[in-house]
Amino acid sequence: FLRKIQKISQYFHNELNKIKNDYPKLIKEVRGMGLLIGLQLFNDPTKFIKKLQDNKLLTIRSGENTIRILPPLNVKRSEIAMGIKIIRKVCEKF
Repeated sequence: FLRKIQKISQYFHNELNKIKNDYPKLIKEVRGMGLLIGLQLFNDPTKFIKKLQDNKLLTIRSGENTIRILPPLNVKRSEIAMGIKIIRKVCEKF
């Protein structure tokens, strides 16, 4: 079970870092451990969070400019891929 979580979280972090590299003026840092992930933005994340919700991805604000992503431990890789796709789509529109 833990190995599965490690693989999925490593995949998630790698994909988020690819997005960060593609949008360096939007995403400042990808941080966190395991499936507890924070996306630190350069600006206020309120509108970004709203756009994620409009695309059916629920996240919460964590701190001044960070979005917290916390999927359940039984999340499937396909669900993570769907979340990555949504995050990328929102970044493209920003």
